Amino acid sequence: MEIGANTGTKIRTMAGSKVRGMVGRMRAQRVAKRADRLHEENDRLRTQLDVTRSELDHERDLEREMLDLLNKAAERSTNVTAKTKGGLLQMATVAAVAYVFGTKAGHERYEQMRSWLSEMKGRMADAASSGDGDLSRMDSATDPTMEGRIRRP
Repeated sequence: MEIGANTGTKIRTMAGSKVRGMVGRMRAQRVAKRADRLHEENDRLRTQLDVTRSELDHERDLEREMLDLLNKAAERSTNVTAKTKGGLLQMATVAAVAYVFGTKAGHERYEQMRSWLSEMKGRMADAASSGDGDLSRMDSATDPTMEGRIRRP
């Protein structure tokens, strides 16, 4: 039995077409899998976008509420009263007391600061009772630690 030249060509053609068919099906499967993965990724991204939008809407609502509250607070009238002149002296006194209690100075320095503080209390009480508010009569002659720190006009 002799196989003709046409038969070999037919076999090769049939084998080639089977191979091409298999390759085509494999490509189609890969494309389908890739399309499925892209579809799943698209769904995930849409879900993430929805969550982000809802968070943004919530933050915008909070911002609007805050702005409304600030506008309402700005509309209210606020009575501002000025403090008396003793505010600076009070702050200096508090600072001095904090320094005395916070420092680890020796006993001699502590006594010196304590006497200066009691003297200043007396002067402030005198100034407050006289009502003139003139503290220019306080000089550094009574306290050597203050010398050179106060400039006189």
